[in-house]
Amino acid sequence: MSAPLVTVVVPIYNVEEYLPACLDSVAHQTHQNLEVIMVNDGSTDGSVTIAERYAAADPRFRLITQENGGLSRARNTGAAAATGEFLAFVDSDDVIPREAYERLVTPLLETGSDFATGNVMRLMSTGLTPARFVASVFARTRLKTHVTKFRPLLLDRIVPNKLWRRSFWEEHDFRFPEGVLHEDIPVVLPAQLEARSVDVIAEPVYLYRVREGSDLSITQRRLEPRALIGRVDAVEHARDYFARKGARRVKRWYEESVVAEDLRYYLDVLDGATDDYRTLFLERVNAFLDGASRGVFRGLSAIDQLKWHLVRRRLMPELLQVIRFQKERLRETPPVRVGRRWYGDYPFRTDRELKIPRSIYRLREELVVSPRVDDLRFDGDELKIGGYAFIAGIGAPTRDTQRVTVTAVRRGRLLRVRTRTSAIRLRARVVHRPEVAAMTTQASADVQWSGFEATLRPRKLKALGRWRPGTWDLYVTVRAGGVTRRRSRFLVDSPRPVRAVDHALPDGFSLKASPAPTGEIALHLRDGWASIVGHRVIDGVIELSGRMHGPGSALRFARPGSEKLEYPLERSGDTDFTARVPLADLAAAVGDAKPEPAGTEYAGARVWNVWTVGKGEPSRRVSLEEHVREGSWASDGLELALVRSKDGDAVLLARAPQPMVDEARWADSGELELSGELWAGAASFDELVLVGRLHLDQHP
Repeated sequence: MSAPLVTVVVPIYNVEEYLPACLDSVAHQTHQNLEVIMVNDGSTDGSVTIAERYAAADPRFRLITQENGGLSRARNTGAAAATGEFLAFVDSDDVIPREAYERLVTPLLETGSDFATGNVMRLMSTGLTPARFVASVFARTRLKTHVTKFRPLLLDRIVPNKLWRRSFWEEHDFRFPEGVLHEDIPVVLPAQLEARSVDVIAEPVYLYRVREGSDLSITQRRLEPRALIGRVDAVEHARDYFARKGARRVKRWYEESVVAEDLRYYLDVLDGATDDYRTLFLERVNAFLDGASRGVFRGLSAIDQLKWHLVRRRLMPELLQVIRFQKERLRETPPVRVGRRWYGDYPFRTDRELKIPRSIYRLREELVVSPRVDDLRFDGDELKIGGYAFIAGIGAPTRDTQRVTVTAVRRGRLLRVRTRTSAIRLRARVVHRPEVAAMTTQASADVQWSGFEATLRPRKLKALGRWRPGTWDLYVTVRAGGVTRRRSRFLVDSPRPVRAVDHALPDGFSLKASPAPTGEIALHLRDGWASIVGHRVIDGVIELSGRMHGPGSALRFARPGSEKLEYPLERSGDTDFTARVPLADLAAAVGDAKPEPAGTEYAGARVWNVWTVGKGEPSRRVSLEEHVREGSWASDGLELALVRSKDGDAVLLARAPQPMVDEARWADSGELELSGELWAGAASFDELVLVGRLHLDQHP
């Protein structure tokens, strides 16, 4: 048996509740050339039995047992036993997306970088959300970069979202320090500096579980003195490493990030700490700051600058007052305008005895725009982009408070000389949105006139009268109260889910507007397209009808690592096609398919993507047009469902039968009435529960 390409190390200690989901997500990777070294670190629950079951069933899995020595020792044991060219670590209560290692291995084989790092999502009982602490790192893919070129890499301090070249790991003799907390920092940050280059992958490769019960993770135990000491020790180790290596610029960047992130976690909970903990905080943190570079607080918000000012002066009573103000009153406290500048109306602003400099209260980054898109649609040939945007603290109380401009920027052209088609400005009309106040955390300003609707005529994307395939990103600029905030990216995490929309253009082109994995809106102009416009079942055969432009002779149902199913396309006219898919073929394929891991979009289901293909022809994803009702057919106790993904693509699922809501209406009594169908084989139920997307409230 040849050596595996990837070794995955999974430390295990008393995680029987989460371990099967973790190991399943590793076992079902689309990249199959791997070995999995499970290190039982003296578990006393049923974790060992679970691990033994996987080792017996899959020759790629191997179990090593040792006495309890902590996470670092277990990781070190696994790394020492690795035989793969690349090395990965997965914490046993987390899961990874099916394509994680494929996404990381592929660029490494091409670039020769020393490690690749990918995006992270938070896994909660309510679903997946982006990990904000690394959002700036993974805004887009960057190959062969380095921390000295790309400063946000300093925020990416965890191990499990990375794939390491094992020769690089062993060359620098990386080992996790044992007997300490925050063991990732002393490894990852030196590795960032030592690497010749790093590949940054925008797609998610790691889903870390946020434990919501009493079983708290290390980062949720901030009021324990041991956690504070461990964090300060870790950041001091990294800071001293940068100092020894002479990386003065990186050292300064790192110190700024430590103040903004690492130490702030402990600063913000001082109001709930004991006096001894507060004394410990002032001593250890001020000792770190004594050796920090000048201007380390410069980029912080005004409220944080005020807190750190009081920390440096060791004014604990005043500091606690500011922390409580931030938690209890900051959201409802509007800023004050003095001349042309805005200031935070925070405690001690006018206190003559404390004499805190007024510059500390000046608002800069706080006056931020977080624009949302909650409506994407084509109205005839025009793309309508609707949502809301406002400058925090200033708001939009009247129709003429602010001016909003939406700009479409051709990807790859942002830093180049502007041409008429590299940046397209769309003036947005004002829309009254009184409900926005209830949808945001904004409470200190009136935002009822923050709504907007921008219109894009696709012909504006032409260059010299011709369509040119490419991608445009949407940005928003807001001007209000003498303040201008330019080129802010849109977000789509509002209560209204936003899905892709597409539209056929002349000359065989199509335009798709869709949310990116990180939440932004992008426009994709493509040459050639295919879409499903209808479906029906005749004598056990699914007949799919559609439209397409461009070559293609077969419809392919494909899932990574599995046999592909192909069916000929019957073309009629210039654009119409028909494909016939026997239900029996799909039912047989289900038995050989692995379900998607927990925490992913289609968890528990078997998933096939749909393509048009042909000999010597480019393959194309097939979309499911918006007006087409999603299909559902019973098959051997499962439901075969043809659904539309967030990107607008057609996806075939094999899943447990589910009820489908096809109508919602408000009754005269004020009650919300939902109706739909319960497919054959679906479990019966007694009640329907509405669960809030942004909160944990539930309504039976």
